[in-house]
Amino acid sequence: MKLVHNGNPNRTLAMIFETYQPGTTTGERIKHQGEEIGTILEGEIVLTINGQPYHLVAGKAMPLIPAYRTASATPRQASAALSVPTPPPRSNYHSVPA
Repeated sequence: MKLVHNGNPNRTLAMIFETYQPGTTTGERIKHQGEEIGTILEGEIVLTINGQPYHLVAGKAMPLIPAYRTASATPRQASAALSVPTPPPRSNYHSVPA
């Protein structure tokens, strides 16, 4: 994953470029306090929300809830996604430039 932004600590959005190698997974549910939306750039990803798997291919969008997913790439090829999360409350926020 790569966080893409200009380093401004007052920003309200950033983009995350995610690459999943074939057969990899994020593991257990991921939790954060913001909202997130993204799109699959290439390849295929299985996204699990509340126990329900969703098979997403390039061009498909993915709205994500604060505790959302296990994402895994297909065994055949690497997959890439671009997501835009809202930041956590300022009290929990630490800026990490790209």
